Amino acid sequence: MTPEFKVILNDNITGRKIEDLRVVIGWDRMGGKYEQIIKKAYTRYSVRDGTKLIGYLSVISDGIADAFLVDLMVNPEYQGKEIGKQMVTRAILDLKEEGIKCIQVIFNPELESFYKQFGFHILKAGIIDNDTMKLTF
Repeated sequence: MTPEFKVILNDNITGRKIEDLRVVIGWDRMGGKYEQIIKKAYTRYSVRDGTKLIGYLSVISDGIADAFLVDLMVNPEYQGKEIGKQMVTRAILDLKEEGIKCIQVIFNPELESFYKQFGFHILKAGIIDNDTMKLTF
């Protein structure tokens, strides 16, 4: 039987814990940045196993028309337990309840089926990552 994990809205979590989770899932740490990100996020969702942070999702929004789901992370030891699905579902429901018109997400192609299950329409988009991409104009 899969244990139930509770999705926590705006959990009192440190930037360091989020940075540690980034490392566990294979992303760069972005050391020292998450204290700032936490302060600027519209909402945040987290999941813990005891005191251990095992899932995180941040929302950026203007509070009216648009919201962006960013930084969906689930510790690899806990993947396959629908933790990511629970966080995304909760975020979408909360944003709809608040009257946000458009919810958006950017993801790698291999995650398309994950996001389609929530009703996201898949569109072409563009991105510039100033840390890894060179501007060409």
